[in-house]
Formats: sequence, C-alpha cells, structure tokens
Amino acid sequence: MDILIIMTYIAICIAISKIFKIPMNKWTVPTAVLGGIAIVATLMMVMNYNHPYAKYAKEAFVTVPIVPQVSGIVETVNITPNVAVKQGNILYTIENSAQQIALKKAEAALADA
Repeated sequence: MDILIIMTYIAICIAISKIFKIPMNKWTVPTAVLGGIAIVATLMMVMNYNHPYAKYAKEAFVTVPIVPQVSGIVETVNITPNVAVKQGNILYTIENSAQQIALKKAEAALADA
C-alpha cells in the first residue's frame, strides 16, 4: 500500500513539474522529497490509527452449543478435548437428585390417591 502511495506521489510530482515547467535545482527536488515523506508519514499514521484492532481477531473457535433438557450439576465429563465425538456417545452425566425427589413425591401422591 505504501509503495502505491509513493508511486502515485512521484507521478503527481513529475506531472506538476512537466505541466508548469518547474526547473530541477537544489531546492525543488529536496522540497518534493521532504513533502512526500511528510505526506506518506501522515497517511500511514492516520491509517494505522483508524485501523480496526482486536486482541483475538485471528483466532476462530468453532463450537457447538450443547444444552441439556434438564437442569442440574454436571457430575462427570466423559469426553476429552480435540477428539471426534460420534452420535450416541455419552458426553457428560448430570446429577439428578431434584428429578428423583420429584419422582418420589409423585409416586407418594399416586399411592396416597
């Protein structure tokens, strides 16, 4: 990008010197060079200042959310990271004490009825 900007600036300087017939002497060439350095430096600083930045911009994480149908605390995790999982594999077990208590209450209510 910077080479393209520099080459465009050089082309503009040559065109201006040809159109307006500016003589090449010890003041015109250094002025054009210093002006080019100032312009390119300013453009680079403005482009770098406005460039989007993020700490994890190049990192991509492919995940599949797994949402259980019941709530509870995870007891065991039966898989390891970065290993392919097939359909039917048990991923984790959830503590089901709340469901067991609800089942016992329902059985007691049924027996009472």
